[in-house]
Amino acid sequence: MIIFLIGDMMIKVGVIANLYKDPTGEHTDKVLREMIKRNMQPLVTHSVYELLSQGKLYEENELYQLSDIILVLGGDGTILQTSRRAALFDKPLLGINLGRLGFLAEAEMSNLESILDILATGSYEIERRMMLEARLIRDEQLLNKFLALNDVVISKGSFARIIHLDVKINSELVNRYAADGLLVSSPTGSTAYSLSAGGPVIYPGMECLLMTPICPHTLTSRPIVTNADSNIEIVVLDKNREIQITIDGQHAEDVREGDRIIITKSPFETQLIRLSGYGFFNLLRN
Repeated sequence: MIIFLIGDMMIKVGVIANLYKDPTGEHTDKVLREMIKRNMQPLVTHSVYELLSQGKLYEENELYQLSDIILVLGGDGTILQTSRRAALFDKPLLGINLGRLGFLAEAEMSNLESILDILATGSYEIERRMMLEARLIRDEQLLNKFLALNDVVISKGSFARIIHLDVKINSELVNRYAADGLLVSSPTGSTAYSLSAGGPVIYPGMECLLMTPICPHTLTSRPIVTNADSNIEIVVLDKNREIQITIDGQHAEDVREGDRIIITKSPFETQLIRLSGYGFFNLLRN
């Protein structure tokens, strides 16, 4: 963990707000006003500026580039989406929860003033989280590359039949899976989809890859944990079926027979600002 002390320097804070959870902008408006009181400069996107006419308006890429930190108003889904962009710009982020209790949001609106006091003085810790890189290869050509904080999932569509996948780790065949799908998660993602599919809880500070079959059609298929330097290769064996790769449950793309999905540790990291020392297992119990 790293402790930052910014002192009297004006902090530029990029504000990413989920306006579906705050449709009137009430919470976002309060955050912006309290920031300005503390001599912090809020940077906002078009959607926030059009609603509230507050903050300094920037295009999204400029906002991430110029911000010292990113403040996310929403739930874990909003934080997941923001984390992928913030990692590319090497920016730490803090989540303020506007939904149900989640694993990534650090703070609640009820504690807003004390949160901003801490950010204004720059006295906080940063927790670094490993991310995943997934490459989709078709006919030996790189078709797309994805960044994920939680997980990468290869799964069937709406039809009822199982799909078939060959899996190798570091070029060694692990198994031919007949299942509803297969997911590869980071330690952060071990408490998301993987947990409901029967995978283990992994402490988020660890670095490893977790592979969990989804409703496997065999008694011998079990979750596998391998080290963070591993290379997981998944080959799609079925033709004429709806099969998708899904990133953090938010971005989906169709795959087809012969496609290879190669999943490794990403060179990028998510940096989560921590204020309270609210422990992982305490959060897990709640």
